[in-house]
Amino acid sequence: MNEPMDMEAVLERLKEKGLRLTPQRVEVITLLYQLSHPTAEQVYSLMSKKFPYVSQTTVYSTLKMLKDLGLVNELTYGDRSSHFELTQEEHAHFNCKSCGEIYDVDVKDAHQLQYMLHAEQGYQVDFVRLEFYGTCPACAAGGKSEADAGRTKQ
Repeated sequence: MNEPMDMEAVLERLKEKGLRLTPQRVEVITLLYQLSHPTAEQVYSLMSKKFPYVSQTTVYSTLKMLKDLGLVNELTYGDRSSHFELTQEEHAHFNCKSCGEIYDVDVKDAHQLQYMLHAEQGYQVDFVRLEFYGTCPACAAGGKSEADAGRTKQ
């Protein structure tokens, strides 16, 4: 699976747009590289340990700015939660119903589905978001709990 652009490229993109590289912005980006699909609340919680006076508004506005620049994807769900990930090639997600973790998964035929919808049924597909729900291997083996959700990437 393709990885998101490297950190230097992300920071360079911000500079190109005339945005300052504040320590708080750099930390939000760093956490997005370290965490697996964190919520804004998870980013804020970790940031407040390093920057005790950081506000939730700073975290939310930084995530929104990164999303508006196309550097971050926001994954929203029916329960109104949002998770964030650095932009990369389209891919599928596996959502574990036991621990709540979201995993990137490689589904080789996802683009074939998009092609079939267009070629066979005439739909013009702009974006594909494929989600799977179930139990991850760690939870199925009894080795993980909800407390582990939001863990750092391995």
